[in-house]
Amino acid sequence: MTEDERMLRAAITAYVAEHDYVTFAALHKEFAGDAKDGTEISLPGNRIIWLGLPKPIIDAVLGLLAEGELSAIPGHVAAYRRDGRVLPLPVEKAPPKSAHREPKWFPVLLRTMAAVRAEAPEPGAAGESD
Repeated sequence: MTEDERMLRAAITAYVAEHDYVTFAALHKEFAGDAKDGTEISLPGNRIIWLGLPKPIIDAVLGLLAEGELSAIPGHVAAYRRDGRVLPLPVEKAPPKSAHREPKWFPVLLRTMAAVRAEAPEPGAAGESD
């Protein structure tokens, strides 16, 4: 990994830590402005997470997710509207049993794993009796 890649990953992690529940719309504005590259982040089944981010940012986010530094959780289109950008696709209402015929947008929010762990209940803390 180059120094530029390390710096980008650190900047993305810091941004997500500061803002929490970060949409790809906000991440796009912060790190790529109005860039509209021919890229996509997608899941199997014709499920689109985001379009148009420059590849170095995609690689950084996917690397942070793979390494367990960031977490992606299902989000709501309202969060994207608040951040000023939505995809021109129908929003997925439920995970498909088989692939969607047409692409559907699966909006997600980014959180640091530290924030997720901080909210997780302690093992045995709730509902256990001796």
